[in-house]
Amino acid sequence: MANLDIKIREADRADLELIVDFISQKSEFDGSKNLLVATVDKLQPTLFCQPPLARVLLAEVAGKAVGFALFHSSYSSLLAQPCLWLDDLFVQAPMRGMGVGTALLKYLAQIAESTNCGRIEWTVNTGNAPGIAFYEKQGARILENIRVCRIDGDGIGLLAG
Repeated sequence: MANLDIKIREADRADLELIVDFISQKSEFDGSKNLLVATVDKLQPTLFCQPPLARVLLAEVAGKAVGFALFHSSYSSLLAQPCLWLDDLFVQAPMRGMGVGTALLKYLAQIAESTNCGRIEWTVNTGNAPGIAFYEKQGARILENIRVCRIDGDGIGLLAG
Protein backbone atom coordinates (compact mmCIF):
# COMPACT_ATOMS: atom_id res chain seq x y z
CA MET A 1 0.00 0.00 0.00
CA ALA A 2 1.33 3.41 -0.94
CA ASN A 3 1.83 6.02 1.76
CA LEU A 4 -0.67 8.61 0.53
CA ASP A 5 -1.69 11.86 2.17
CA ILE A 6 -5.43 11.16 2.35
CA LYS A 7 -7.66 13.97 3.57
CA ILE A 8 -11.21 13.28 4.71
CA ARG A 9 -13.70 16.12 4.86
CA GLU A 10 -17.44 16.63 5.06
CA ALA A 11 -19.07 17.57 1.78
CA ASP A 12 -20.81 20.90 1.32
CA ARG A 13 -23.28 22.29 -1.23
CA ALA A 14 -20.48 23.04 -3.69
CA ASP A 15 -19.82 19.28 -3.86
CA LEU A 16 -23.31 18.26 -5.03
CA GLU A 17 -22.32 17.46 -8.64
CA LEU A 18 -19.35 15.46 -7.37
CA ILE A 19 -21.60 13.52 -4.98
CA VAL A 20 -24.03 12.69 -7.81
CA ASP A 21 -21.08 11.55 -9.92
CA PHE A 22 -19.81 9.28 -7.12
CA ILE A 23 -23.30 7.84 -6.60
CA SER A 24 -23.46 7.18 -10.35
CA GLN A 25 -20.04 5.47 -10.33
CA LYS A 26 -21.07 3.33 -7.36
CA SER A 27 -24.36 2.35 -9.00
CA GLU A 28 -22.43 1.27 -12.08
CA PHE A 29 -20.01 -0.75 -9.91
CA ASP A 30 -22.98 -2.38 -8.12
CA GLY A 31 -24.80 -3.13 -11.38
CA SER A 32 -27.73 -0.95 -10.36
CA LYS A 33 -27.31 1.99 -12.76
CA ASN A 34 -30.86 1.38 -14.02
CA LEU A 35 -32.19 2.29 -10.55
CA LEU A 36 -30.34 5.61 -10.30
CA VAL A 37 -32.61 8.65 -9.93
CA ALA A 38 -30.39 10.83 -7.70
CA THR A 39 -29.77 14.33 -9.06
CA VAL A 40 -28.36 17.54 -7.66
CA ASP A 41 -31.92 18.87 -7.32
CA LYS A 42 -33.05 15.79 -5.39
CA LEU A 43 -30.00 15.61 -3.10
CA GLN A 44 -29.68 19.28 -2.19
CA PRO A 45 -32.80 19.55 0.02
CA THR A 46 -32.07 16.27 1.83
CA LEU A 47 -28.32 16.55 2.40
CA PHE A 48 -28.25 20.23 3.29
CA CYS A 49 -31.42 20.73 5.32
CA GLN A 50 -31.35 21.17 9.11
CA PRO A 51 -30.79 18.63 10.42
CA PRO A 52 -29.45 16.85 7.33
CA LEU A 53 -31.12 13.55 6.50
CA ALA A 54 -27.73 12.14 5.49
CA ARG A 55 -24.12 13.29 5.47
CA VAL A 56 -21.30 12.75 2.99
CA LEU A 57 -17.58 12.33 3.60
CA LEU A 58 -15.16 12.91 0.74
CA ALA A 59 -11.69 11.39 0.53
CA GLU A 60 -9.15 13.53 -1.28
CA VAL A 61 -5.64 12.76 -2.47
CA ALA A 62 -3.55 15.65 -3.81
CA GLY A 63 -6.67 17.85 -3.74
CA LYS A 64 -8.72 15.46 -5.91
CA ALA A 65 -11.75 13.58 -4.57
CA VAL A 66 -11.21 9.83 -5.03
CA GLY A 67 -13.91 8.32 -2.83
CA PHE A 68 -16.93 8.99 -0.66
CA ALA A 69 -19.07 7.68 2.15
CA LEU A 70 -22.75 8.58 2.55
CA PHE A 71 -24.28 7.81 5.94
CA HIS A 72 -27.10 8.72 8.30
CA SER A 73 -28.22 8.19 11.86
CA SER A 74 -30.26 5.21 12.93
CA TYR A 75 -31.22 3.75 16.29
CA SER A 76 -31.00 0.37 17.99
CA SER A 77 -33.77 -0.43 20.46
CA LEU A 78 -31.73 -3.43 21.65
CA LEU A 79 -28.75 -1.24 22.48
CA ALA A 80 -30.85 1.80 23.40
CA GLN A 81 -28.26 3.82 21.49
CA PRO A 82 -27.92 5.76 18.28
CA CYS A 83 -26.14 4.02 15.42
CA LEU A 84 -24.81 4.98 12.02
CA TRP A 85 -26.02 3.45 8.77
CA LEU A 86 -23.44 3.55 5.98
CA ASP A 87 -25.45 3.74 2.78
CA ASP A 88 -22.56 4.12 0.33
CA LEU A 89 -18.82 3.57 0.48
CA PHE A 90 -17.02 3.91 -2.83
CA VAL A 91 -13.41 4.40 -3.88
CA GLN A 92 -12.43 4.91 -7.51
CA ALA A 93 -10.74 1.82 -8.98
CA PRO A 94 -7.19 3.22 -9.35
CA MET A 95 -7.18 4.16 -5.65
CA ARG A 96 -8.48 0.89 -4.22
CA GLY A 97 -6.09 -0.93 -1.93
CA MET A 98 -4.27 2.31 -1.08
CA GLY A 99 -5.92 3.09 2.26
CA VAL A 100 -8.70 5.39 1.04
CA GLY A 101 -11.57 3.13 2.11
CA THR A 102 -9.88 2.51 5.44
CA ALA A 103 -9.47 6.27 5.98
CA LEU A 104 -13.17 6.85 5.24
CA LEU A 105 -14.25 4.08 7.64
CA LYS A 106 -11.87 5.33 10.33
CA TYR A 107 -13.32 8.85 10.08
CA LEU A 108 -16.83 7.39 10.24
CA ALA A 109 -15.85 5.37 13.33
CA GLN A 110 -14.57 8.57 14.95
CA ILE A 111 -17.96 10.20 14.31
CA ALA A 112 -19.70 7.13 15.76
CA GLU A 113 -17.49 7.17 18.83
CA SER A 114 -17.93 10.91 19.42
CA THR A 115 -21.74 10.59 19.23
CA ASN A 116 -21.95 7.48 21.45
CA CYS A 117 -23.14 5.20 18.65
CA GLY A 118 -23.49 1.54 19.51
CA ARG A 119 -22.61 0.33 16.03
CA ILE A 120 -22.11 1.11 12.36
CA GLU A 121 -24.03 -1.05 9.91
CA TRP A 122 -24.29 -1.41 6.15
CA THR A 123 -25.01 -3.93 3.44
CA VAL A 124 -22.60 -5.51 1.00
CA ASN A 125 -23.54 -7.37 -2.16
CA THR A 126 -22.98 -11.10 -1.67
CA GLY A 127 -21.10 -11.19 -4.99
CA ASN A 128 -18.64 -8.48 -3.89
CA ALA A 129 -15.91 -10.77 -2.55
CA PRO A 130 -13.22 -8.04 -2.49
CA GLY A 131 -15.60 -5.75 -0.57
CA ILE A 132 -16.46 -8.48 1.93
CA ALA A 133 -12.75 -9.22 2.47
CA PHE A 134 -12.04 -5.50 2.93
CA TYR A 135 -14.83 -5.09 5.50
CA GLU A 136 -13.73 -8.18 7.42
CA LYS A 137 -10.16 -6.82 7.46
CA GLN A 138 -11.57 -3.66 9.07
CA GLY A 139 -13.14 -5.77 11.83
CA ALA A 140 -16.69 -6.03 10.48
CA ARG A 141 -18.71 -9.19 11.02
CA ILE A 142 -20.77 -10.31 8.03
CA LEU A 143 -24.17 -11.30 9.43
CA GLU A 144 -25.49 -14.36 7.61
CA ASN A 145 -28.76 -14.63 9.53
CA ILE A 146 -30.26 -11.29 8.48
CA ARG A 147 -32.02 -10.43 5.22
CA VAL A 148 -32.74 -6.96 3.87
CA CYS A 149 -36.46 -6.21 3.58
CA ARG A 150 -37.60 -3.42 1.29
CA ILE A 151 -40.83 -1.73 0.28
CA ASP A 152 -40.32 1.02 -2.28
CA GLY A 153 -42.02 3.00 -5.00
CA ASP A 154 -45.63 2.04 -5.57
CA GLY A 155 -45.41 -0.53 -2.79
CA ILE A 156 -45.26 2.23 -0.19
CA GLY A 157 -48.47 3.76 -1.52
CA LEU A 158 -50.19 0.38 -1.68
CA LEU A 159 -49.28 -0.44 1.90
CA ALA A 160 -50.17 3.05 3.17
CA GLY A 161 -53.44 3.10 1.23
